[in-house]
Amino acid sequence: MKVGAQMKKIMLSLSAILLLTACGEKTESNENPEANRPSENIEEVDNKENIAENNESENNVEEQKITFVPQKSDLDAGLTLENDDVLAGLNELVETADYSQIGVENDVSIMYTGLFFNVDDRLQPIFILTNKTDQSYTNIDMAVSFGATDGRMIFEEEGFHLSEEDFGVLEPYTAMPLYLGADPSLVELVDEISQTRDEMISIDYFDFETVDVAL
Repeated sequence: MKVGAQMKKIMLSLSAILLLTACGEKTESNENPEANRPSENIEEVDNKENIAENNESENNVEEQKITFVPQKSDLDAGLTLENDDVLAGLNELVETADYSQIGVENDVSIMYTGLFFNVDDRLQPIFILTNKTDQSYTNIDMAVSFGATDGRMIFEEEGFHLSEEDFGVLEPYTAMPLYLGADPSLVELVDEISQTRDEMISIDYFDFETVDVAL
């Protein structure tokens, strides 16, 4: 999974990346005021409660932030946000996106960036793996399905191992790049998906080792 600087050939402009919105729908609670409240008081109390709930929700969202972290293999190869255009572009995506646009709350999720490497008959779509939990994960075994919504697939429940030695540790509230090798003959389909963003993607299996979070 180690990707050196010579592999950093981008097939699309970074400005053309579209992030998937991978968050659940917000469910609003219904108020059940006491029956003996006068109607004008009900409206006043409900408005105050809604304002308080909205302020609390906004404050919680503002407190949370997703931090982009390169893979250990990138860092070992001397690649950083300062000297590598791909990492810098992915970091900018994460930094400028709304918190709700990246990942799924209380879960580990995957999204396609719209970028891929295609060098020396090696095809690697670039994904972002996001951890919106309080747990750190390493030595991850996962199965991924990825393809066009019309059923043409790049991966179909294909297994990948993300070792601590190469991938590193997926810490809480971080997003890491993920380079998954694909059949080079599928480059036209990957390019089509990258252009149209008419895609489907899922994590079908996820096993891992946990890491204690430093306090």
